[in-house]
Amino acid sequence: MRPVWVLDTNVVVSAALTAGGTCDQVMRAAIEGRVVLAWSAPMLAEYREVLLRPKFKFSPSTVAALLSAFDAAHQVPVGAAPELPDPDDEVFLAAALGTPDRILVTGNAAHFPAKLCRPAKILTPAAALKLL
Repeated sequence: MRPVWVLDTNVVVSAALTAGGTCDQVMRAAIEGRVVLAWSAPMLAEYREVLLRPKFKFSPSTVAALLSAFDAAHQVPVGAAPELPDPDDEVFLAAALGTPDRILVTGNAAHFPAKLCRPAKILTPAAALKLL
């Protein structure tokens, strides 16, 4: 059975910005079918909004291609999550808690204190790749 992960926005953006980097390798693992990317509608909206910011200079077609890695079959319902230091991060934790593996991959682990996130596991992209 393939692992099911939730990606924080910073992982998706880093994947788009740095070809061959650790975050890109995480995204490629999903595209290759080695991992399933779970997501919720608010998460996908945030990915799209951030990727389309002018500073990144991604075309709408590039953003659409990147977001196609998030298969409709793996959408999770918006659920509840514990309060986090940044309330905007709660949708990512809620999605992770709604998956069998309860794994959230982020480059900002400090935003997800382990004591608040249990039983979810918060992994850096490098730690996530080691699981594969």
